[in-house]
Amino acid sequence: MSIINAILNAILQAIGWLMPISESGHSAIFHDFSGASNGAVWQVTGMVHIGIALGIVLASFSIFKRLALEFVGAGKDLIHKNLTVKNAPPARNLLYMVMISFLPMLLWLIPIGRYGFLYKLLRSLSYNGTILDEGVMIAFIGLMLFLAVRQMTVSRNDKPVSLIPALIVGVASVVFVPTAGMSLTAGVFTILIIFGVTKTIAFRYCLVMSVPVLLVMGIVEAAAATYKAAVIPMILGLVISVAASFICTRLLKFIIKKGYLKYFSYYDFALGGLAVIIGAIQLIVR
Repeated sequence: MSIINAILNAILQAIGWLMPISESGHSAIFHDFSGASNGAVWQVTGMVHIGIALGIVLASFSIFKRLALEFVGAGKDLIHKNLTVKNAPPARNLLYMVMISFLPMLLWLIPIGRYGFLYKLLRSLSYNGTILDEGVMIAFIGLMLFLAVRQMTVSRNDKPVSLIPALIVGVASVVFVPTAGMSLTAGVFTILIIFGVTKTIAFRYCLVMSVPVLLVMGIVEAAAATYKAAVIPMILGLVISVAASFICTRLLKFIIKKGYLKYFSYYDFALGGLAVIIGAIQLIVR
């Protein structure tokens, strides 16, 4: 059974993370109905998150290779005092803006009493015995997608990422990652689109933001998981999640190119609304 669970986890989590439907929201709803809504983590989940990161890198290898070269180049320029920020080429500008977006995530380390850190506090709010809040968050993601789709129909969206949207993405990501019902992929993409950034750059930004977040999450979850796993389920989870996220990355690119994101907004509205209704009933029954 653990092998089947590892396979299903790998596939469903890859789909949930890369498609704009909220991996954390679906996970919280599933755990609530299965009676395991305490936020406990299975070790395979950590391996799956690592695998998703690897799959994204493999599917977009040229992007990450270029950014790695730009990072090395920026380091050399800094050493030789030739580093410039203004009028940077597109790849270098993308690198700078992504680094700026990661800075607000340091807020996760703010100590919060018995919860330890802000990250744990935000995550604890997602496992409270009701799916009302998850429904609200999923519906909110649907609204953001709807606004982004509308923006792309009335605007050329031909801008690069600038300082303000990069900072807003960073601050928003502080909530997107640990809060069930939110989606880093959908959130980052829609914010940039609303600011007029091109679809291609917004898509790449989502991928670059996702990889380090997934790697850190995966390592922490695999090392400090509540429920340990055998070697075979962990290997299966890793390998299958790499393949699934590779396919989902390419699929997401196709979906954005063809303008199919509106269907995901409908899905998020429907699921979010249903979760709100069920969550409200849960609170009344209590």
